Amino acid sequence: MVKYHLVVLVHGLWGNPTHMDYIESQVLDKIQPADEELVVYKTGSHSGYLTYDGVDINGKRTSDEILEQTNALSQEGNKVTKLSIIGYSLGGLISRYAVGILYSQGYFDDIDPVNFITFCTPHVGVLHPMNHSISVRLFNNFAPYFLAHSGSQMFLKDMVSKTQKPLLVVMADVNSYFYKVLKLFKHKSLYANVVNDKRAAFFTSAITAIDPVNSMINQSADNLQMTYIKGYEPIVVDIEKPLKYEKIADSFVPANRKSQSRLTRAVGWVKVFGSIVLYTPLWVAFFISNSIVQRIRLNNRVSNFLQDASNNLHHLYDQLSDDPIQLKEEETHNTAEEEEESERATLLEKFEDLGDRIQEQQYSVVESVYSVMNNNDAAIDQEKNPESGQVSVMNLNADQKFIISSLNTLGWNKYPVVIRNSKHSHAAAIVRFHDPNFDEGKVVIDHLVNEVFQLE
Repeated sequence: MVKYHLVVLVHGLWGNPTHMDYIESQVLDKIQPADEELVVYKTGSHSGYLTYDGVDINGKRTSDEILEQTNALSQEGNKVTKLSIIGYSLGGLISRYAVGILYSQGYFDDIDPVNFITFCTPHVGVLHPMNHSISVRLFNNFAPYFLAHSGSQMFLKDMVSKTQKPLLVVMADVNSYFYKVLKLFKHKSLYANVVNDKRAAFFTSAITAIDPVNSMINQSADNLQMTYIKGYEPIVVDIEKPLKYEKIADSFVPANRKSQSRLTRAVGWVKVFGSIVLYTPLWVAFFISNSIVQRIRLNNRVSNFLQDASNNLHHLYDQLSDDPIQLKEEETHNTAEEEEESERATLLEKFEDLGDRIQEQQYSVVESVYSVMNNNDAAIDQEKNPESGQVSVMNLNADQKFIISSLNTLGWNKYPVVIRNSKHSHAAAIVRFHDPNFDEGKVVIDHLVNEVFQLE
């Protein structure tokens, strides 16, 4: 009998299985168990625009894939005895939902859950905590519309009917299948970018209520003081040692810094408007001709999915209906108007056939607007901590605080990552595609296969 350790790789938003190719190659090349066979499987049922359908629906699709793969391997007396999952970006949330479904089905009664690992995953959602800024408020209110159902869930604007809470809050509840199954995994680890990850900021990917590295505005590793894990410096950070943000002293900056700063911001806006002028005609043409079609496709997909009785997910929330979420009564959540508005969210799609590079460029325009609007230290509240220096005050809402508090009881091994050679640190951290500027990500994956992934 062959015993299999099934390793499932789950890609993120707008993704496809090829995004996980480098991780797959390194796991297969460098992890060689003696008494079992390692099988790596990349999920594909939620690729491309299917990622817009929601964490829950894609979680069900992914759990179905895992079951199918498990059954395929369990032939002629062979058996899957262990399961590990590596989720990237949104794929980390989809993975958490998928294993919750498997747990409810008794999958882990005779299969050992070993590793649960996430890269750049927005565990706390992507609602920007600094809502005192006009630009941030605009971002928080309008960005969800670009991501359909998944956007509503990641911005905590959805509502699970049985609990009247956002899905990510439900998934963090200690009574939920999603929380209970994570407790079963022997090794829970996460990687979080310290700089230049605007899709999954440090606070959400590292599940923390503080931001000692000032990641919300800092774009330079030169402003950071930290200790690195031996053999993986200067990329993988030792979180057990002090992490400190300290802006480079003014004495090292030219006297005309203020005028240069204004010039830098002006140049930044010129670049932003140039990008908008270049891409807006394409976007407008696409939105007019294709957004309606894509919305119909999404609605049809979700409708057909829910009509299949085997896809009923309501039982996953039954254990929460009598005592939902255990939050204090005075803590506030989304208003009924916001929840109703999220149900009517319009799907705004991007060009489907232009490939990864064009897709990255489109999102970069949004990121550039966001960066320029927030490229001002005065917009960030600071408080002095004698041990860690200047720390960004995280203006979190009750839902975000609950998620962080609950998930941190699970005992994660956390690994901050510093990517210097590419502004696209979200993609570089896993070497999402071939790019010489992503070589630092290869060090991160070396750390994964050499130090983090366990066979028992």
